[in-house]
Amino acid sequence: MQIMRWLTNLAYLMAIACILTILLSGPLYKMGWWSLGSIFQILRFTVPMGLAAIVLLLICRFTGAAGNRSVLMAVAVGLIAYMPLSSAMTARKLPYIHDISTDTVNPPEFSASMIEARAEASNPPEYAGQEVATQQADAYPDIQPITLAFPPAEVMSRINGIAADAGWEIVSSSELGMEATDTTFWFGFKDDVVIRLQPQGSGTRVDIRSKSRIGRSDIGKNAARIRAFTQALQG
Repeated sequence: MQIMRWLTNLAYLMAIACILTILLSGPLYKMGWWSLGSIFQILRFTVPMGLAAIVLLLICRFTGAAGNRSVLMAVAVGLIAYMPLSSAMTARKLPYIHDISTDTVNPPEFSASMIEARAEASNPPEYAGQEVATQQADAYPDIQPITLAFPPAEVMSRINGIAADAGWEIVSSSELGMEATDTTFWFGFKDDVVIRLQPQGSGTRVDIRSKSRIGRSDIGKNAARIRAFTQALQG
């Protein structure tokens, strides 16, 4: 019985450590206390530890060494640990790219203002070329140019509204385009967006490119951003 009490206490400590580490990883990264590499290394250990804590908590509960709170704790750990585990599983299914564009032949280019804003980014502002275009076509075939039956001025008005609703930070804007930065909530990752408008008769062709500042894989974030933008623009 003494061993089971010891295992119960150990399981609770492991569970609490797992929950706190995962929940604090984003804020600590944003404050500059943890590097991205350190977070990945820590989470590689933390997630298995959380899974082990779940097993121990359930064993302790069904042997009578712990009460129903152990089941609630196991559920909490499972829900929290699922977030980084799900991201890792998604990353393995997707190509390791971080630059998505509706036009991969002539992608919208970042201006000097955006290049300056990306000065400390590990990913260069230039488009990587055909290799990335091929991987994008395989993984995200739905990412295509947007054609609207409205003049550029009306389309640009819609784009301004979409950017405001999304909370993007506008870097530059003109009658035929916009550049903005979107900051993710939890880790504060910055992804840069460039939008290009081209008149086509009485309508407008819209191209959007979204690129992460850091990381080899964006875990589908840039494609998801372009899909949301497309849906909002066409809605």
